[in-house]
Amino acid sequence: MTREELFRAVGEVREDQIAEAAEKPKRAAPRWRRYGALAACLAVVLAGAFGVSRLGIGGVSDQETAQESADAPAAPQYSVGAEIREIDGSGADHWWNQLFDKSDREESTADVIWLSPEEILNLDTVIFRGTVTGLRYFEVTVGGLEETYTVASVEVSDCLRGDLAAGDTYNVAYRGGPGVTTSLSGDLENLEVGSEAIFMPYVATPETGWSSGDSYFCYADLAELYMDEGRRFLFLDTSDGVSYASEVYDIPASNGESVTLDDVAAYLRGLLEQ
Repeated sequence: MTREELFRAVGEVREDQIAEAAEKPKRAAPRWRRYGALAACLAVVLAGAFGVSRLGIGGVSDQETAQESADAPAAPQYSVGAEIREIDGSGADHWWNQLFDKSDREESTADVIWLSPEEILNLDTVIFRGTVTGLRYFEVTVGGLEETYTVASVEVSDCLRGDLAAGDTYNVAYRGGPGVTTSLSGDLENLEVGSEAIFMPYVATPETGWSSGDSYFCYADLAELYMDEGRRFLFLDTSDGVSYASEVYDIPASNGESVTLDDVAAYLRGLLEQ
């Protein structure tokens, strides 16, 4: 078409036809196009959320992974070069107590420094009464040396000394575990879920622990509290009364028969008030 023919064709269009074309509404986009665009946007959003989940940002990918994360021991914050791994103690039922009669392995007190009750209470320990709600076991390797530890979760019912709130649960770490005991374990090896006792542990800090070579293990990486000894720093309630170091503490029995945890608490409070 030449330029002259184009001008002639345009000139033949009437003004009423131009106005009618301008007033005619535009045809809506097909419905499948609109919903297709919406679906594409939704796919982009879901893909982004899936990517975030896979990267571990803002949560975990599924409930099973979340449970595994909650059960896993926390990464060491203060230990250096120490390997800490949880071991399975289920079903042990303190079988090592059944292998030997208690009298066959009675421990001597010659391996500890003798201290009077007043001197023991002058040590920087917290003192509280509580019930064991759980037990976990760990193997700790430091510079080629391996130790087994138990972590007892204890719900506090009465705090005699320290900043522990009744009703809260605290973790207490100590040496020993399934099949492993030490000369200072005392009644710590008899603790089980449901045991009630009065505990006298130390507060775990970044400076409390032990080292071998260039490696260092900090108790605070296992628990808030720790105990070096269970013989003079634990009063365990049993069916036969309270088990404790009677050669150290002269605790009177209020009922005239066997010492109870109430008797122990009253005795310790009396010493603390002196």
